[in-house]
Amino acid sequence: MLVKKKKKITKEVALLISIVIIIILVDQTLKIWMQQMQEINIIPGILNLKVSQNRDAAYGIGSNATLMYVLTNLIILGIIFKFITTQNEWVDRKLKIFLSFILAGGISNVIDRITKGYVVEFMDFTQIIHIPVFNLADICVLIGWVSVAAIFAIFTVREWRSNKVEKVLKDEEKKGRE
Repeated sequence: MLVKKKKKITKEVALLISIVIIIILVDQTLKIWMQQMQEINIIPGILNLKVSQNRDAAYGIGSNATLMYVLTNLIILGIIFKFITTQNEWVDRKLKIFLSFILAGGISNVIDRITKGYVVEFMDFTQIIHIPVFNLADICVLIGWVSVAAIFAIFTVREWRSNKVEKVLKDEEKKGRE
């Protein structure tokens, strides 16, 4: 008789799950609260919290294609989740944390699309800069992607330098033997 061992939840997994749950809960709570308030002028002429409905993709791409957005997002989120859970030996804690930010923000916005048909946006800086209205989930996704890109860039530069140093050492060793 085969007995399956129960997998123990590690501290790292608990941390990642906590990050995702906290971000989703805070974002959803802010969205509910803002829908009740509708508009709050925080810093006149700079920051206005005003509810808007985003039925498009990022930066207004597309229109009223909720099912397509939900399916696309679920596929991307599934890939990120699979990557986080299966690449333990190749992925460090920092990268997993930033991927969790992306996961949490994406899940929160998908919850909006499924339950409302649109994403609730409320942070409006359009009086001083021309950017779309956004929410906490969007900030988490942006922080996540920028951080992941920075981590990959740093890794790539380190590898390039390491390979360059190795090549120089091999060339010097070769010259020494001649």
